Parts: sequence; structure tokens; C-alpha cells
Amino acid sequence: MIVSIESNDTTWDRPGERLIKILDTIGFPEGYGRMIKLQELLMEKKPETFSTLSYSTVKAWFSDRAPAMSRIDEIFDVLGQTYSFPCDIRLIKSWWKVGGFNPFENMPKPIEAGDISTKLEIKLSTLISAEMGDSFADVSTDDLKKIKMVALNVLAKFADPKHVEPDDQTLALIVKGIINS
Repeated sequence: MIVSIESNDTTWDRPGERLIKILDTIGFPEGYGRMIKLQELLMEKKPETFSTLSYSTVKAWFSDRAPAMSRIDEIFDVLGQTYSFPCDIRLIKSWWKVGGFNPFENMPKPIEAGDISTKLEIKLSTLISAEMGDSFADVSTDDLKKIKMVALNVLAKFADPKHVEPDDQTLALIVKGIINS
């Protein structure tokens, strides 16, 4: 069985839900005009990167699209000038792009025997990023989710029932095979 991390409010399935959680957590102003405020902040603090940023692009970030990782890096550079992040920023960036373990959750729901653990989800996200290298920045969120789901389904089907997690080498081979296919 594949574990999905949930909170009381949402399942964090969409990049927009995750962006809203990130902004709420760091104290970015809420309410009407939030998208415009984000657009204006980015354009003001880093015009060389965001001078042509359109409102429709920012609006898409609040729904079903996450930008490329290189753009996410730039966004977090700007946000980091004004706001502080409560945990490892690398985890937050990856979570916005691909989902998985919510870095803001202190206590993930308990793992039942036979479930794939949160630790494994983190390992898998890290391996996908490492194996894709520079091309990771250009891959859509949907494609990343598909890679992750294929890997998790393979693990769920072929895992030894006595072991909840495979070793790192096996997991790396599975990810390499999926990416190279």
C-alpha cells in the first residue's frame, strides 16, 4: 500500500495547494491580491529574472502548475530576502515541485506494517532528482509524479512482505530504469 501524507485541510496533491501552504507558513500576506503581491515582489526584488513575469503565470502556480526548478530557486531566493523558512529549504522546494512528504508536518501519520514509509518517499524524491540531473529542472510536475508512482507501484508489487523498505541500491536501480525507459 502506498502512503499518502495528509493534513486536516488538504492532501497536498496539487502544486498550488503546496505553494499556498509554503506562503502561509512563512507569513506571506494572505487574502485578496496575494497573487499580485507575489508577482510584484518577484519583479521588484529580481527584475533581471522576473521583469516579464505575467499574472497568468503566477496564477497557474496557485493552481496546477509548478515552475521549473531553476525558477523555483529564483523564487525562493527572493522570498528568503524577506521571509525565513522553518525547515530545510531544499525539502520545501522539492515538495512544491513533486509533492510527497510535507516538510512542514511535524508528525506524519503512523505507518502501518506493509505501507511504504515517509522515509522511502523522501529517498525516492531525492533519487529522482539526482538521477535526472540538469534535466530535472525542465520536467513537468505531472511527469515527476508519474515516475514516482511507477517506482512506488513496482516496489509495492515486488517488495518482500517481511521488509517494508528496499535497500538504497535496489531503489536507485529502479529509479534509473524508469528514467531511462
